[in-house]
Amino acid sequence: MERLLEVKSLTVKIGNKTILEDISLNVEKGEIVAIVGPNGGGKTTLIKTILGFIQAYKGDIKIFGLPPKEAIKTGKIGYLPQKSSVPLDFPFSVLDIVMLGLVRFRLPKKEKIKRALQFLDFVGMKKFKDYPFTDLSGGQQQRVSIARVLVSEPKIVFLDEPSTGVDIVAQENFYEFLKKLKEKKNITTVMVTHDIGGVSKFVDKLIGLNKHLHFYGKPTEILNGKALSKIYGSDVELIIHSPECVSCEHFKFHIH
Repeated sequence: MERLLEVKSLTVKIGNKTILEDISLNVEKGEIVAIVGPNGGGKTTLIKTILGFIQAYKGDIKIFGLPPKEAIKTGKIGYLPQKSSVPLDFPFSVLDIVMLGLVRFRLPKKEKIKRALQFLDFVGMKKFKDYPFTDLSGGQQQRVSIARVLVSEPKIVFLDEPSTGVDIVAQENFYEFLKKLKEKKNITTVMVTHDIGGVSKFVDKLIGLNKHLHFYGKPTEILNGKALSKIYGSDVELIIHSPECVSCEHFKFHIH
């Protein structure tokens, strides 16, 4: 498989504090990868360092074989931050929001509208194109935001807690949507999430992060109480729910 991302021996310091230490991992083309771990464990810092927003103290990062700042210039990378960059006090329509993803591209307005409508259709939100973005539900806003990221047709997307604030059923639908991206568009996804249980049956790899890399691999091979206790520093009990229960998470975990 083609390797899109390589991280080798990465250490990140902010001031005198070490946030990440000796992190090595890789992501192959077409994979869905989830980064999990406790608050303050360095998940968002890892994404921002990979994208070149934070300078590494030590180590090497390559995306498409290029350093982060060079890779960004290719236009092949999509990024959805944890906090929306959309000014919600302005009455943007859904179509306006998606077209923001094409601001830096020199395209005729008709072409931008055409592409925006194509990706709204892809995420199932085309019929809402004239709605005010702020009138949408959390799950609907999530899909429109993803369309904004995808409209530039990236090869790899980085999502920072994309399912925060939506219910369990909406989360499940979102993970199914990520599978659709992989199957229909061959888009590689790297996302930060707290939803270990729900995401585990949808991703190709789980990265367990808490300053150090505690586990990295296929969920079926690494997801157990012992692995989770390493990263959360507590005894962890996994509870498996019936697969027939469509509103249930695949796993839940309790930290004692």
